[in-house]
Amino acid sequence: MVAGAIIIVILIVAGILYIRGRRTTKRKQIEVSRQGGAAKQDRIIGGFAATPDYPEPFGYKCQWFAVKTLDTQAVIEAMKMKDVQVSNWKSGIEGSYEGYYFVSPPVEGWTLVVNPIMPDLSGAAAPSPLIVIDRLSSRFGEACYFATHRVVEYHAWAKSIHGKIVRAYGYVGEIGETIIDEGEMSEEERENDVIFTGLDADEPRLPSEEDVLLMAAQWTIDPMMPNDHYDKGTGFVGVVINEEPLHR
Repeated sequence: MVAGAIIIVILIVAGILYIRGRRTTKRKQIEVSRQGGAAKQDRIIGGFAATPDYPEPFGYKCQWFAVKTLDTQAVIEAMKMKDVQVSNWKSGIEGSYEGYYFVSPPVEGWTLVVNPIMPDLSGAAAPSPLIVIDRLSSRFGEACYFATHRVVEYHAWAKSIHGKIVRAYGYVGEIGETIIDEGEMSEEERENDVIFTGLDADEPRLPSEEDVLLMAAQWTIDPMMPNDHYDKGTGFVGVVINEEPLHR
């Protein structure tokens, strides 16, 4: 009887130790999992992913500058950006629709500055994109502005060289008005038949978002990023406090 009781006690103790061992192992597994999750979370800086990725296509319902330079930091300085954080393409483009400015890593000699809700050519807010590209081209030689928004049918493109606008075009379909048509029509516009009529024409030819993407590809780079030879990289996001005059 005593021997049987001892055996039962031994089995109970062994069972308790086994269960505790299992719990300890499980806690260690959970801790390792948490540490792995923390390592992944460390890649998110201030809400923006910092893991390098390939260029993210954009362009529709968007506004952006294209600056002829490889010096991303200099563009950030010229844009007078504040609260700058590292961001990859996907996170930066997403953030731009929330009001951040995304400055891309250089692509084929151009640095892009994306912000769909920045001031446009309507003149309702400062600074005018023409002021911005004049300032950028004064420093970097050449800068362009592109914009399209299908809801109000706002479509625009402009180019500045060495601090001077050489071409600017903007149309708002909602009011049926060309809001700017400045400078001589560019060779790229003529060659690609980016030529428009008024609403009173028998067969009106009006601008569309596809024309904006076409002009971006002709003057700078295609924002749809159609090639397969891009490098992975990271850019920066930040905010811009507008303290400039409304118009040129």
